[in-house]
Amino acid sequence: MKFRSYSECINYLYSLERVGIKYDLNNIRKLSGACGNPHKKFKLIHIAGTNGKGATASIISSVLTESKYKTGLYTSPHILDFRERIRVNGKVIPKSYVVKFTEKHYRLIEKIKPSFFEATTAMAFKYFADCKVDFAVVECGLGGRLDSTNIITPKVSIITGISIDHSEYLGTTIKSITNEKAGIIKRYVPCVTGNVSYYSKAIIKKICENKNSVLIDSSLIDINFQSSVSGFDVYVKEYGKSFNLPLRGKYQISNFRTALAVLKNLKDRKLIDYSGNELEKGLENISRNSGYGYRFQIVSEKPKIVLDVSHNAEGLSNLKENILNLKYRKLFIVFGMMADKELGRCINELEKLKGFIILTKPDYKRACNPEFFVKYMSGKRKYIIKTNVKDAFKYAKGLAGNNDLILVTGSFFMVSDFLKHFKKYDKSNNI
Repeated sequence: MKFRSYSECINYLYSLERVGIKYDLNNIRKLSGACGNPHKKFKLIHIAGTNGKGATASIISSVLTESKYKTGLYTSPHILDFRERIRVNGKVIPKSYVVKFTEKHYRLIEKIKPSFFEATTAMAFKYFADCKVDFAVVECGLGGRLDSTNIITPKVSIITGISIDHSEYLGTTIKSITNEKAGIIKRYVPCVTGNVSYYSKAIIKKICENKNSVLIDSSLIDINFQSSVSGFDVYVKEYGKSFNLPLRGKYQISNFRTALAVLKNLKDRKLIDYSGNELEKGLENISRNSGYGYRFQIVSEKPKIVLDVSHNAEGLSNLKENILNLKYRKLFIVFGMMADKELGRCINELEKLKGFIILTKPDYKRACNPEFFVKYMSGKRKYIIKTNVKDAFKYAKGLAGNNDLILVTGSFFMVSDFLKHFKKYDKSNNI
């Protein structure tokens, strides 16, 4: 198969989503086998968790990059371009590589019918091997135990946090979800936990004991922090100095602790070496080295416009604290979400922000119709429905004065749609 362009190739890969999520490891093993099992040719760091994966992965990969390790980074989803998912030292995978990989394995893809994520996971592993990376930081796409990334044996496993999400695949209880995410824990491989409840930590501890895996609680990392203009000034006792963490929201402190615990473990085991200066540069260059962004990112001042990819109840609950740190007169919320979320809890968290809500739908097949949100609304807050993100934002912009705040949130796809229509607000280093 020969594709006429990168766009044609990407559309073909996206079409694999029609197959649905194949929640087992058979296809990824076949794809990786056809590629020569590339995931066995470099060191790996594996991350699962309901929230916090992106920040933790980005901090770790950025520090490794600044420490002169050639570092791959595999994350999902993307904002504007598929290539954002696969990076080496911050640079996205070339279009030509995406096309050549897909053409080479087209017959196998057609034969075994993998999902989009299975095919692109194999692509990421092969690209990292071809680039001869020293390390690859790899995010789970969904869950852990049967996630396509879980054919790897990493040097350290990470579980950032656990809350209810993707219930149709992971179960409806914290116990079942914890067991699924803890499925990434490998025998004799250390496991670092982030912002995990005592209940989930007890389950993880038992699994670690059964697999002779050392459990490392990142909450024990000794740091102090205070808010700064760009995020936080964080004093790390081990270094006897403060570092600027350029990320907003107190939940990012937990992600920083988790990343620091991982880096310390790798250093203690003499798998890496880095200095305080390289840690400082890694934090300073998170966005450049990883493309991490649009987590409560201010893209305009008059009116103030904030883009945020919070995509579940826990993420939305973190918004309240961030908004309290901003000065504004009225709040307008442009909101849309995928249909497979806990919609009732999400609407409840959204209404706590006490803003005028414009319900809408991003241009994605899993997106929830905005009319469906209405049955979860308390009725005490005003809202309106607009059929698409473009019209929803224009409506909010028409109502907002210079001293008001417009928040666009609910999904990566909300922010993606917004930026496609309003390119002047793109403040990323994605490509």
